[in-house]
Amino acid sequence: MSAKIHVTKLVAAQRQLRAAIRMFFAGEDELAIHTVASAAYRIIADLKRERGRDEVADYYLIAIFYCVRDYRRGTLPAYLANDPETMTWIREMAEKLPINESTKYEDVKASVSPDVAREYWQKRNKVSNFLKHANRDAKSHISLDEVDNLTLLIQCLSSYQDLVNDGLGAEGLVLWLYFCATVTGTDEPPKKFQDIAAHLEELGPAERLAFCSAFVRELNSSSEETSD
Repeated sequence: MSAKIHVTKLVAAQRQLRAAIRMFFAGEDELAIHTVASAAYRIIADLKRERGRDEVADYYLIAIFYCVRDYRRGTLPAYLANDPETMTWIREMAEKLPINESTKYEDVKASVSPDVAREYWQKRNKVSNFLKHANRDAKSHISLDEVDNLTLLIQCLSSYQDLVNDGLGAEGLVLWLYFCATVTGTDEPPKKFQDIAAHLEELGPAERLAFCSAFVRELNSSSEETSD
């Protein structure tokens, strides 16, 4: 008799998130990607709550913390520094919060009201709820413009890293490189990955996805050979 294989909630979320990232790079159906990534995100948020962390508070804190810290350092990216409305908001936050150029993210705590948390999850779950329920809204519809899988995957990866001190293997690394190359003003990759990031920036959207898909397979294949 073969032994039964048991899967923890964290392992389930890891597998779902890695699969969703591979699906994203492979150009598979965006609704299927969203469903799988949303399932992983929900598990991760629940696990964070069990450990005393609030996903919504962390989400807002990340955005505010790095904006204020980089403002104090004078290193805000141009797309923020050149936006008067954004700069007004950042200056107001800087006056209210004890964040300076040397403050560490883990030293700052945040909380949100139940109403703010409810609003966040209503927006975040709008598409995923549409995709899994039809008992009360069988005739409803959504616009595909509302399906932002890159943002969802990055949020999920960031939340996963709040739980586990690793980068989610090849999938996590390549998603981060893709994000750096695709979204203006993100962090610059470490030196050993800068050539790859620069190459990604030169590619068109379809070529960029195909390169990342092949890169994930290559890294995973190398990892399997090393472990044998």
